[in-house]
Amino acid sequence: MLRRAVRTLINFACIPGLLLLPGRAPAAPAAPASPAGAHERAEVAIYAAASLRDALEELAPDCGRSTSTRPFLNFGASGDLARQIESAGKADLFLSADEASVDRLARKGLLDEIATRPFLSNRLAVIVPAGSRLTLTRAADLAGPSVRRLALADPEFVPAGAYARDWLRRAGVWEEIRGRVVPAVDVRAALALVAAGGVDAGVVYRTDARISSKVRQAFEVGDDEGPRIIYVAALPSGRPRPEAARAVLSCLLSAAAAPIFERLGFLPPPAGTQRGAP
Repeated sequence: MLRRAVRTLINFACIPGLLLLPGRAPAAPAAPASPAGAHERAEVAIYAAASLRDALEELAPDCGRSTSTRPFLNFGASGDLARQIESAGKADLFLSADEASVDRLARKGLLDEIATRPFLSNRLAVIVPAGSRLTLTRAADLAGPSVRRLALADPEFVPAGAYARDWLRRAGVWEEIRGRVVPAVDVRAALALVAAGGVDAGVVYRTDARISSKVRQAFEVGDDEGPRIIYVAALPSGRPRPEAARAVLSCLLSAAAAPIFERLGFLPPPAGTQRGAP
């Protein structure tokens, strides 16, 4: 009798999904696991100009939640990012600080041109280290003897540097200045050079000049003398999640995002620069 009861108890305890513990009722069987990836949010790789870092790091989490995606941010010089897109094709969304980098990809058929559009503008600013006593008020002052080293994002590869070179050429001082230029890999690197006191002055975007307490803005280049600066958003073609990327782009271009860009110093794109719609 006792042997039969023990055998019955052992057989009952061996039923799959049941565990008998002293003084406790059998636990309910666990719910079946969800299929792998059933609730996984789509990752959206955003390749963005370095000057957009602060804005996107603030906006990306909310856009990810509202679109059920996981934005992945990759910052750098727009020209370098375009080369990465061309060679590796890993970007779902490209936010460039210039039109030239986007146009180069478009000519090679690597973008969804219908979804390509300008979305921001900016201005150049001349900065000096926070403790500097230099007084600079115009382009010609950068050619003076007090500015021996001038930080620029590399004009050959980086939009911020190319914009600065165009402005200085228009002002007629580029040839005097070019030998003093310390080229940086992107505009944030140029900002860092000035902040560290490694150069006498630098030319960055006004949005960059605002984020460091270690620099002082000497002056801002007005629209009447500076280049037309246009940031362009584009969707690389042939990617597996175009709708997810389009949703994130719509979030970044939304009315809710606009005040954040404005607070950081960005401007709306110039009139007449519409290229497409997200």
